[in-house]
This record gives sequence, structure tokens and C-alpha cells, in this order.
Amino acid sequence: MIVENEAFNLYETLSKKINQPESSFILGIAYDSLKNAKIIQGTLECFDPLDPENKNIRKDLTELAAQISLLGKKIAKINNLDYLISCEILKEAINLEVLLTEVYTNYLKSSSPKIIVDELSETLVVNLNTFKKLIQGFIDEKGKHRETIVETMYLLEAKETEVNRQITPIIKYRNPDAWIHESTIHSFSSTPANTQE
Repeated sequence: MIVENEAFNLYETLSKKINQPESSFILGIAYDSLKNAKIIQGTLECFDPLDPENKNIRKDLTELAAQISLLGKKIAKINNLDYLISCEILKEAINLEVLLTEVYTNYLKSSSPKIIVDELSETLVVNLNTFKKLIQGFIDEKGKHRETIVETMYLLEAKETEVNRQITPIIKYRNPDAWIHESTIHSFSSTPANTQE
């Protein structure tokens, strides 16, 4: 499926732009997307049922693939991803995973899985529940991807906080008690001070 291939390209490009260990988490998501693309390609793209629902899903996927490709090209052009840019890109990645979840969920609700299974069952032993579990597995994986991306953002934030802490000058006082003076409250008292006569 082209959208998962584009997601793989996006995540692979992003993983090359950020440091370890965060890059390895993003690369893991990339290879999940590539795996999904291969599974879907081998299972679904052999068939093109003339189902109006399927046409709408394909249209949505084509538009989503174009958006992912555009984001990947923007990332490829950036030489140095600072903390803020990285977080913005990761927020876009979370949105991407949400959109993919919606696409897979809509696909499960459509009549397309039944049509595909009917076609496949002529040559293979496959049933609708097994096929739906496969798609549900993709949906569950997208949820895990979102969690991984959020954790990656927290790691980047922690690193940024540490860097800022290290570059903030630390002021050390030579004599921290020097500002403390003897109290002068007695000088404002209306009662005359007892003096020994």
C-alpha cells in the first residue's frame, strides 16, 4: 500500500535527522510501516473490487500518501532539527498515525474485507474473522506508534531541559551571609531604650 510505503520513507528520513536513542525508536516505526506495506501489498492489491466504499478509501489513502510524501520531502531538506522543529514534526507524525488508524477502521467497517475474503477463499483457506484480525493488528500497532512518538517527545524534552540547565550560569556567592545585617528594629521603637545610669 502506497501510504505505508510513504510512511516508511518519512520515518526513515526523520530517524536520520535525530540522535540516538530517539532515532532508533523512529526507525522501528519505519520498519513496522514497511512490514505493513508488504503484507497489504501481498494481500489486497491483487484485487480491486468495484466497490464505491473501496474507491473512497483508495482516494483518502492517495491524498494521505501525498501529504506524507510532502512532509518527508520537507524533512529531507532540513539540515539541523532542533528541539522545537523535532517536536512539531513528531506531532505531525502522531496525526499521521491517527489518520491511518481511521483509514483502517473505516476499511474494516466497509464491505471491502468481505469481498477480498470471498475472492481469496477461492484459492486459499481464509475467513473473514482472520482477515479482520490482520487489519485490527495494524490498528493496534498504530496506537503503539503514537505512544512511542509521545515517549520520544518526552525524551527530547528531557535532553533539551538538561542542555539548558548546563548552559545556565550558576552564580556562586563568596559570602552568602553578607547581606544579613544586625536588626535595627530597636531604633524605631517609641520606648526609650534602658540604659544603665
